[in-house]
Amino acid sequence: MAPYKVILQVIIFCHLSWLLAGCSGIKEIQSEIYVTALGMDYTDNKYHLYLQAVGFNNITGSEPDIAKEPAPIVIGHGEGETIQEAMDDIEKHSVNPLYYGHVQAIFISKNILEGQLDGFLDYFSRNYYLRYNTLIYAYDHDIKEIMNVRGLFYKPPNLTFTYDPKEQLFFNTFFPTITVQNIIKRFYEPIGSLMIPTIDVTDNYWDEDSDSKKILTISGAYFLVNQQLKGWLQEEELSGLDWFNKEFHNMKLSIKDKAVSMSIDDIKHTIKIVDGKAPKYDVELDVKASITENPKNLTRKQIAQQTESIIASQIQQTFNKGLEINADVFNLSEKAYRFKSKTWTNEEIKNLTNDSIHQITVNVFVKDGGAVKIIK
Repeated sequence: MAPYKVILQVIIFCHLSWLLAGCSGIKEIQSEIYVTALGMDYTDNKYHLYLQAVGFNNITGSEPDIAKEPAPIVIGHGEGETIQEAMDDIEKHSVNPLYYGHVQAIFISKNILEGQLDGFLDYFSRNYYLRYNTLIYAYDHDIKEIMNVRGLFYKPPNLTFTYDPKEQLFFNTFFPTITVQNIIKRFYEPIGSLMIPTIDVTDNYWDEDSDSKKILTISGAYFLVNQQLKGWLQEEELSGLDWFNKEFHNMKLSIKDKAVSMSIDDIKHTIKIVDGKAPKYDVELDVKASITENPKNLTRKQIAQQTESIIASQIQQTFNKGLEINADVFNLSEKAYRFKSKTWTNEEIKNLTNDSIHQITVNVFVKDGGAVKIIK
């Protein structure tokens, strides 16, 4: 074999050997801190940033949904005059490199909403580790307590509904989810309002190992209009939003004084603009329901009529509560802004009153009585 061929084979072999070592620079899973959530506050002219990290023990195994002991939760805190300074403050005091590619939720305080949300969005758009489908929640509580709440059966926080709300949405229609992308889309709109759900801690529903178990819950929502925070409404005041939820899957409704319980199977709604000196709106809903409990044997007609009254009342009450804080909770004005912008000025479109909903029409069809025989 010619000498130059031998030299060529040696060169090729050396290059291929480097490829075999291509994974040598990859860090072991335990050598980095995997951040799962961010918390942000603004007080005393400084940003306060909180990082939540979860250990990987007890997350996977033969029974991943039930851990044998609580998974460790680590909370980091840094502060600075900018968000990046606060982030740098944490990183300088981190015992391991931080990885932000697994951030699933961000909790922002009322103080951020009152004047710093624009800065948050600017920072987010420049951080290539953070994803635009990250869920956003507001809080007016101790952020460290929120971040230290585990799920039932010792589940780590990143396996609870705040990080993946799809299962919760199946049982709870009022669960308004919003992502960073949604906020960017609505924050600069001249019409309508931006709703950000608020998270809180409660121990009223579950016990674990004979002790009250703290869980996270949606307590209500903040509303912003033209980049300004207008106010907060509690969950009970927002019941009318149930009937406009595009992510509707399943909802329970009861006629309490009649002991009737039902499952809402399908909702279709339309909103029509009524011309006049100021825009008004006709709201119509078609609802299908199945009875799950009817011990007093009400007729289908009675159940339908009372359900229609309940739904219409919830919609009107929620709309009125929004007006009290100068917020268009249903974003009705967006309809006129998109399709009738030449008919009214922006101020006329935004100027909603108690009469802006011209008419609410609800048609309820009771499909069946489930396991209970009811009178037609």
